[in-house]
Amino acid sequence: MKFFIQVLYVVILGWLFSLFLPWWSIALAGFMGGYFGKSKANFTAGFVAIALLWFVHAWLIDRNASAPLTEKVASLLIVQSKTLLMVSTAVIGGLVGGFSTLTGSLLVKEKGRTY
Repeated sequence: MKFFIQVLYVVILGWLFSLFLPWWSIALAGFMGGYFGKSKANFTAGFVAIALLWFVHAWLIDRNASAPLTEKVASLLIVQSKTLLMVSTAVIGGLVGGFSTLTGSLLVKEKGRTY
């Protein structure tokens, strides 16, 4: 249950931050999700949250575009598939989100330990 709450928290923060801040604000959302979230799979939660957010965002942009922009960008990058382009975008965002969530979780001090 903590995993799904952490994923939801990172998705909401990532979406809110992306409205006003540059693309790297997803790292801030992941960091906060890792610092305040207490699940055991922090990297996975951050990866899933940001990958899902970026895939849905790329799909919405492709669906609402009046021109075939996704196909043109895919052909420029020698991907030849707009689905593969969206998946690779999601994986790149997921890696940023996963590592930032892991970093936030590693900064939390455990009870009874001194560093």
